[in-house]
Amino acid sequence: MSRPEPITHKKLLLAEGRDAELFLVWAGRHFRHEIDFQVMDFGGIKELTDFLLLLANDESYDDVETIVVARDAETDAKAATDSIKHSMKQANIPVPEEPFEYIRNATLKTAFMIFPGPEQQIGRLEDLCLSTVENDPLLECVDDYLECAKAKGEQLPRIHKSKLHCFLAGKKDFAGLPIGLASREKAWDFDHPTLEPFKRIIQEM
Repeated sequence: MSRPEPITHKKLLLAEGRDAELFLVWAGRHFRHEIDFQVMDFGGIKELTDFLLLLANDESYDDVETIVVARDAETDAKAATDSIKHSMKQANIPVPEEPFEYIRNATLKTAFMIFPGPEQQIGRLEDLCLSTVENDPLLECVDDYLECAKAKGEQLPRIHKSKLHCFLAGKKDFAGLPIGLASREKAWDFDHPTLEPFKRIIQEM
């Protein structure tokens, strides 16, 4: 199980997995004027409740002003939302009614974000990243390649990952990079409209 690292900032972004953690590090640096926030990987979604409870044991927890949780919708955004809300309730922190909105009590402000965004009922971080480069002509080649692979009998159960890494493989500066490092190298357009809901939450931390 993932264990929280020591708290060093008053604004915390909690991410589902290492890729999401690094994506939010670089997105946060793009959206905020100063690095006054901390991103932590809480592990798998089933670990979120325990992670939040352990986080509260940190000696600096009482200084925390904002907590934002981010995870994939996967195949059901409502189920993802309900799961986060349950974990937040178990940890006795304010529980927003909906994703991408803040709620606060006397000491703490909280929100949660669902990849790939508020209008999507299914999907993952990979889908959000690819949406920011939707006008790149290479995506047509990626689709052709994946269709060819399927026609040759390849099974692609994680098509979102196959498409993203196929896209990165076609870029000389990004080939072989995971999402997080590709984010650092500016593979994604952080100014794309699909990132506006995430930008707003991060800017308002």
